[in-house]
Amino acid sequence: MGELTFSWRRQRSSWLLTGFIFAALLFHSATFFLFQTIVPPRIATPRTAPPVQLLTPFAPDGTPSPENEAVLNWIATADPAIVARVPDVQPSGLLNIPYRPSYLTPRTAPLGVPPEPASIQFPPARDPLSLIIAAPQPPAAPSVIAQNTLVTFSASLATRAPASTKFTPTQRSNKPVENTRLLLGVSDKGEVRFSFLQQASGFPTLDAEADNFLRTLNFSASSDAPITWGIVTFEWGDDATTQ
Repeated sequence: MGELTFSWRRQRSSWLLTGFIFAALLFHSATFFLFQTIVPPRIATPRTAPPVQLLTPFAPDGTPSPENEAVLNWIATADPAIVARVPDVQPSGLLNIPYRPSYLTPRTAPLGVPPEPASIQFPPARDPLSLIIAAPQPPAAPSVIAQNTLVTFSASLATRAPASTKFTPTQRSNKPVENTRLLLGVSDKGEVRFSFLQQASGFPTLDAEADNFLRTLNFSASSDAPITWGIVTFEWGDDATTQ
């Protein structure tokens, strides 16, 4: 076996190996300066669109062309986009909504100052001798005025009701009765066409008398409606009970 270029058996370092490594680094570094290349910038070629042929209803000389108009009408008629398009219907005045601030609409009224509580007033002190003297007799109770039966009409019939609607029942109930209410339908000529009992008094005879009394009334004529509806209330008084 021949002798190697570098003797590794030596105990000390070889200057020849160090010089060879340094020279290799120097030569490799020099290649970066010798072999430099410049990449030219790439310029994109502009694209030119093909000329667009515009079809107008006018001829080149500016006069209307019937042939061009016929072709444009045929294209507009055979355009599939018109049929395939989803109709977009917008209501008129959709965006014309006036702005109204929320503070212009009152919601909860502010609380006011609570009223002052009523002061307790004590009666003046009585004379001790007045407690011994016999108390005077209390005054006699006032006489009770009899309450007669009252007939009232709702607003729709009050203006057409007769001037006198005094009614005195012939039958009397032996117990308190409630008011009687009837739904009355009056024609434009003033005739009572319909009468329906809405609230009974508890004494059927009084309800029947009230219905018969209303059918005898003649209201004034009106052309507002063929039938005018209203509520008639009989407030029974002392003349309808035996108590």
